[in-house]
Amino acid sequence: MNSLRERIRQSQEEDDDEDTMSTNAVVLAAVAASQAQQQQQQLEDENDRFFVAVHVGAGYHAPSNEKALRSAMKRACLAAASLLRQGSGRCIDAVNAAIQVLEDDPVTNAGRGSNLTEDGCVECDASIMDGNSGAFGAVGALPGVKNPIKVAALLAKEQMMGSSLLGRIPPIFLVGEGARIWAKSKGIALSVSTSAADEWLVTERAKAHWKKYKAMVDDANKKTETSSVGLSCSAQDGSRIPELEAQPCDSLNKYGAEEDCIMDTVGVICVDADGQIVSGASSGGIALKVGGRVGLAAMHGSGCWASSKGLFGDPCIVGCCASGAGEYLMKGFAARECCVSLSLSQAGPASACMKVLRSVVQESNQNCTDRSAGFLVVQADAPMVSGSSPKLKAIEIAATYSTLSFGIGYFGSSMKRPKASILRRTKLQSETGVDHFEARIDLSAKR
Repeated sequence: MNSLRERIRQSQEEDDDEDTMSTNAVVLAAVAASQAQQQQQQLEDENDRFFVAVHVGAGYHAPSNEKALRSAMKRACLAAASLLRQGSGRCIDAVNAAIQVLEDDPVTNAGRGSNLTEDGCVECDASIMDGNSGAFGAVGALPGVKNPIKVAALLAKEQMMGSSLLGRIPPIFLVGEGARIWAKSKGIALSVSTSAADEWLVTERAKAHWKKYKAMVDDANKKTETSSVGLSCSAQDGSRIPELEAQPCDSLNKYGAEEDCIMDTVGVICVDADGQIVSGASSGGIALKVGGRVGLAAMHGSGCWASSKGLFGDPCIVGCCASGAGEYLMKGFAARECCVSLSLSQAGPASACMKVLRSVVQESNQNCTDRSAGFLVVQADAPMVSGSSPKLKAIEIAATYSTLSFGIGYFGSSMKRPKASILRRTKLQSETGVDHFEARIDLSAKR
């Protein structure tokens, strides 16, 4: 009997052990599945990360247009985000899409609604740069094209593909009618003529500004011609003409004008999950410009810049778009200078760009030239992961400006919706001549 009881007890213990082992196996399997799911979710989160920043020019933005400008910037952010969410390698397309939104909106000085030339036509500038390859594409004084950034982006992509048929070197910068013919040869849809395109590109507001400024110049020329004071008076009167292009925004503030005075470009900077960065710019140029004039938005190193390496080859993912008094900023390679300053600085993007902008303001004051400028800068924190490419972790964004206002917007994968604002002059700027905005966005945080 005792032997029977012992066998029963042993059998029960064996059953208990088997149950325990089975339970442990189930628990271990569940833990492993949970860990795998977490790793998969983390990988998906990392691959979905992106950031886009936009601006609608430095200058003076009338309060009556602020809502429309913020709306345009938010829509541009969403257009870029829709492509960046699809995975890496789409930064050029994202910048292209975002700038097209800004070009199509007549509230900006790019594409439709651009400032007109002396002859009353639209001639646009645009450029785009890939930070990884250094590929660059630009168009200048381009007539009859609704979206000049399309042509610039196609030029950059052809740079990335390498030499074309028979080893011919593909162009990176095209101007005027030649740029329009090249765009047509590449399948970009164009109007039948530049005059037909201008029917859509030229807005009533642009026409009104053109008539106003044209009358001012004609009046000044008549006074110069009929002046009896001679050369000294001619020089004095003639100096009034450049006021259309130099320092118009400060005078608007004095008289409380409700019209926009937007200096030069709109711009976009995009960063994807792998830390690839692209910058782009587009512009209708300054009011009443000479036909054929090429401005800041088209010039290499001036209107936009993007780089994945610092001056000495160390990792530094940074992009910049510049806006303002083009003739002056072009000489200093403004966008590139900001990125170089940032790569050499440990103080962050805002400090680095304020240093560059202060030098612009200081020299402008000494030479009595226009000091209007605004820089939008993005620096990506994308540490290298062993055995794979960098993974985007966080973004530092900064905007520095010496104008009455500067319109900027941004959107990241950790944000619920885009943010857009018209930054305006503060007491700090009145004292130093330069003001700024800066923020750090953690893209690893969940929405």
